[in-house]
Amino acid sequence: MKGGWTRARLQQWWWIGFVLGILMINYPFLTIFDRPVLVGGYPVLFLYFVLGWAASIGAIALYAWALKRTPPPEDGS
Repeated sequence: MKGGWTRARLQQWWWIGFVLGILMINYPFLTIFDRPVLVGGYPVLFLYFVLGWAASIGAIALYAWALKRTPPPEDGS
């Protein structure tokens, strides 16, 4: 399909997002945001989790929308 997304390409992006999501809730990132700093009265780590949660929901919604608009493969797989 010229200029569009294929299901295989969407699946690759899904795996990339999954791996990034796992990395973002592990050691290096958590220590970066675990500071005694308040932003708008909220701890930075709390905002990191809430905004990351919202971003992951948005990414899932975009993936579902793109998957719905992508035609199924012609070979039936």
